[in-house]
Amino acid sequence: MNRKIKIILTILIIVLLIIASIIGINVNLSNKSNEKYGYWITDNEFLYDKAIEYLKEEKYKAAYDKYKEDYQIFYDYEGFGIKEKDNKKYAYMYILEESYYVKHEKIRSSEGSCIPYKFIFENDEIISYEIPKDGSEYANSIKEMFPDDIENKVIRYEFKDAKLKKSVEEHYSYLESTLIVNMDYDEDIIIAYGSYGGNTTKSEANTIKGKCIDGYGDVYEYKIPCNENQELLVNIEDIDKNIISKYQGNKIATISSEDLNEIKNNLNNLKEEYSNTKNINEDIQLYFVKVPHIKNNDNMLVVDYENSSLMDLIVDTSNFRKENTSESSKNILSILKKYNLSI
Repeated sequence: MNRKIKIILTILIIVLLIIASIIGINVNLSNKSNEKYGYWITDNEFLYDKAIEYLKEEKYKAAYDKYKEDYQIFYDYEGFGIKEKDNKKYAYMYILEESYYVKHEKIRSSEGSCIPYKFIFENDEIISYEIPKDGSEYANSIKEMFPDDIENKVIRYEFKDAKLKKSVEEHYSYLESTLIVNMDYDEDIIIAYGSYGGNTTKSEANTIKGKCIDGYGDVYEYKIPCNENQELLVNIEDIDKNIISKYQGNKIATISSEDLNEIKNNLNNLKEEYSNTKNINEDIQLYFVKVPHIKNNDNMLVVDYENSSLMDLIVDTSNFRKENTSESSKNILSILKKYNLSI
């Protein structure tokens, strides 16, 4: 046997020994994994669907928007396999969950998540489930939850949501558009009005109460409480749409689309013409009406619905009046009075 053949055989033996070692290591790891997590089984894929139904029912009970129009939860999942150990079964999944509802003929996004799950079954019924920890503990908790041979796949997995989006579009196909709305500027406050009762009653001392109208014509109540020292949280002149939205309560009415359009047209034509101001006497009841601030752009008056503060349309006490004197402001007040909404 010449030297060249000896070298080749030596290399071949080394390679075979390395392969055998790797196989041995993998078998050993597999055995340890089987001892810890159980053995992979087939013909139990129906457990995936059971897990989804279980999760759907649980999530619906805790859903914030569940009573809103056509609220629905949509799911898609990737199954990584099912193991069995000690008369229990373990389904390993990655689940995408998104929920939606309808408001003003538009699909509104509600809640959602996209995370790995480990479901534990006994007699093919779910007894519990696990999800990974957040932040820096995420990867380590995945490695603890999932068998060694799939843990890295789970960590690297990226979910594609095309199937879920198709389900959403199919369900809401009765709408004119299936575009999902996350922000809707028509829901911004366009009118806020209310009263501040001064110190006339202890229960309502320094409390601001009123109603507001959004761009759809929906009317809501709001109430801005006082602090622990019975002091105003917000001065009347500082009330803006963010303050109103923070303390906004139940919807109580809706004005007609015709009157709403009339209000919007008048908002675009308001002129800021005020009488002299006077300090507010807190012991006298104060009534006010506020509308979006108007910006003068190339001699055109434009209402900034998105980022505006609110300007005073009327502030009234028994001995002081501050009023926008334009015809547009009078038209708005007339419409409010028609619905018994004005002061």
